[in-house]
Amino acid sequence: MRDVGAVAVLVLMGTFGFMLIEHWRILDALFMTVITLTTVGYGEVRPLTDAGKIFAMFVIFAGASTVVYVLGDMVELFVSFNFELRRMKDQIAKLTGHYIVCGWGRTGQEVTDHFMVKKIPFVVVESDPVLARRARDAELLVIEGDATSDDILLQAQIKKAAGVICGLPDDAANTFIVLSAKELNANVTIVSRAANPGSESKLRRAGANMVISPYVIAGRRMATAVTHPLVTEFLDVVMHAPEYDLRIDQVNLSENCVLVGKSLKDANIKQQSGAMILALNQSGKLITNPL
Repeated sequence: MRDVGAVAVLVLMGTFGFMLIEHWRILDALFMTVITLTTVGYGEVRPLTDAGKIFAMFVIFAGASTVVYVLGDMVELFVSFNFELRRMKDQIAKLTGHYIVCGWGRTGQEVTDHFMVKKIPFVVVESDPVLARRARDAELLVIEGDATSDDILLQAQIKKAAGVICGLPDDAANTFIVLSAKELNANVTIVSRAANPGSESKLRRAGANMVISPYVIAGRRMATAVTHPLVTEFLDVVMHAPEYDLRIDQVNLSENCVLVGKSLKDANIKQQSGAMILALNQSGKLITNPL
């Protein structure tokens, strides 16, 4: 925009200059300015006075300086853009235990906002050039490309990733991503969006660990909000309000953890850490209120 403004100012200045000095019509003055700046060699519109010749030389020198300035800006922009891309590729290549967010639409943006607050490492894969540029402008790690492509997932370090978020509005595309991701990394955790509730079973068969239908979730949430508003408010606080010293979290116990083999009573977790155990997962079975 700055370069376009400089050229526009020069054209206006040349046009009004020829009008004042040579007393030409605006069209003749504009035409003379354009052929002088572009050096097309059409010749003078009309014979120039000495003052007009001096002004024409000024326009030529000013135009040449502007061209050099614009070219310098373009080269700087090109070099800077390529440097940023190389730096971003290097940062992505070093990722491990991260999450791949496929699609940076409204769903993907909510996911990345949450990850940024929690300082969780992630990379965005977005095929839309406009959204990809916005994500880069927001200083996110971005790969511009089709997330259904194995090459793109490999660029996103799928083999070292902890999880994949399939947030595209197209269930078929999300299914392809799930299949590709599971083939490249059988241990990766995949959560997929399902625009059509009927696609949930297909996505699970493809390998998704969890499938979320925004419309189903929104409907249930609205029903709960109107019938049990305090419950909804409490869940909002513990899940999404970092200013409160209260949250729900998931803890995975390793095989050599000192708590393995102990009963909850003997572990004495609440007295030692202040944490309250809400549920246990034993061999895939969820046990609520274990105490």
